[in-house]
Order: sequence, then structure tokens, then C-alpha cells
Amino acid sequence: MKKLISTIMLTLLALSLTACAGVGQKEQVSVKCPACGYTGLADIYQP
Repeated sequence: MKKLISTIMLTLLALSLTACAGVGQKEQVSVKCPACGYTGLADIYQP
């Protein structure tokens, strides 16, 4: 019985960690400077 509970708890822990792994990762939006055409301004311009 202890083995079953340990396996269930380990599975729930693994599922909870993998569910949070993708949170917070945004796809980078390409922001282009209208004056010079430089496209690396995603860190400067924030919506």
C-alpha cells in the first residue's frame, strides 16, 4: 500500500512540474525600428 501511495504522489509531482514548464514562455514578437530598420527591439518596446 505504501508503494502505491508513493507511486501516485510521484506521478502527481511529475505532472504538476511539467504543467508549469511551459508557463511564461512567450514567443518573441519582431519589433522593427521605423528609422533604421533594426529588428532587435523586442526588449525595449513593451505593449
